[in-house]
Amino acid sequence: MESMAAGHSSIGNENSGTELIKFSSDNRWFMEGDVFFAFTGAHFDARTLIPELQNKAKLIVTEKEATGSNVIYRPDARQIYKKFIKAGAKVYPLHVFGITGTKGKSTITWWLSSLLGFGYMGTLGIRAKDVQFVLPTTTTGADALFNTYRRTGEDHWVVELSSIGLAEDRLPLPLEGLIWTTFEPEHMDYHKTTYAYYLAKKKAFSYLKKGTFALLGQNVPLADINPPSLTLRYGDTGDFYILDRREYEWEQEVRICTPQGSSVVHIPMPGKVFAHDAVGTVAAAFLWKGIKLEGEFPSVPVRMNHVIINGIEMVIDFAHTPESIDACLQTVAQRWGNDFVVIHGATGYEPPNKSYEIIKVIKRYGIPGAASIIKSLDQRQSEETLRRYEDAGFITGSSAEVFQLCSKKFRKWVIVGMRDAYDRLKEAGIYGT
Repeated sequence: MESMAAGHSSIGNENSGTELIKFSSDNRWFMEGDVFFAFTGAHFDARTLIPELQNKAKLIVTEKEATGSNVIYRPDARQIYKKFIKAGAKVYPLHVFGITGTKGKSTITWWLSSLLGFGYMGTLGIRAKDVQFVLPTTTTGADALFNTYRRTGEDHWVVELSSIGLAEDRLPLPLEGLIWTTFEPEHMDYHKTTYAYYLAKKKAFSYLKKGTFALLGQNVPLADINPPSLTLRYGDTGDFYILDRREYEWEQEVRICTPQGSSVVHIPMPGKVFAHDAVGTVAAAFLWKGIKLEGEFPSVPVRMNHVIINGIEMVIDFAHTPESIDACLQTVAQRWGNDFVVIHGATGYEPPNKSYEIIKVIKRYGIPGAASIIKSLDQRQSEETLRRYEDAGFITGSSAEVFQLCSKKFRKWVIVGMRDAYDRLKEAGIYGT
């Protein structure tokens, strides 16, 4: 099996005529004839798919014991999977722009892919031509990208690079450009130290092709990065920067200084953080494709979406760290005071310190809190997470239960931490009526 990947990894380039290596780790992008890796994750055990896929897959590789006519049990399955990814990165003819950072990467990735008409892969899922689906995690491997290319032929991509995905080499793709948006410690339950988090982010620079460029946000350290031939900054100052901006109720207009003169863009969300994201998007389009972006920017799913659903005024934002939730609530509180409820989608495996920080942030605004649990396979862990929010006086339960309870008490909601918020609102009977 390792020889299947090794054979491809030693082959030249995208014009060599090499047959593309075919594998997958999720049935959503599985294609008949793939080698299928059936991993056991926090939310789902893919071994349950063996009866469905064993007659379609070339081979099924599991990391835990399983039976089947073409099933191979390998405790080192994840290491083998990484070899397949590295082999695929060398032979798939893709043009990829990478975006990493603590804040803003989802917004810039969506805007850049939408405005240039390229494929998107990130927090919000996969989108390419007529194919769109939600990803199981924000650290999904490159096989999702490879197989979507096989289905659609989309060869230009804008891709989010999460710190965990970088640390685990899940997306070692040759990059034609890179943005590092901001640098604040995140995912400390995984990385343990700020320096380890920094090293994970720094790894993205090793994927850059020769003669390419990197854009750095205002607070990203330049030291020890070993930058490519062109390294520029953007934000309030730098090579691309905000000349001025005007905020309206839930939108803003931003005038941006670029080497092509000023660009005026209109973005459908307030807040300076999104103005910085607009600058990064304009800069990337110019440096990567020589395109000057102006005018209307599209809304970003679950990013400061101001909507009214069934008479309830809502702001839906996939802020999921204490810092990003704080920034979201600060913007909302400037408009609503403290007359709203915050509904947080807590993952069942949320670390205790993160729960306590989020609770502290929400209580700082003197507003009611609610938490719904996105359960993990570890039932005890999910129950412990739920109990932390119960003990803090939050309304708790499943998303449907929480939405129903809040619909009887509150007419203004802020939903954070749920990238599938609209689907969950539909399941609760709140949205779609």
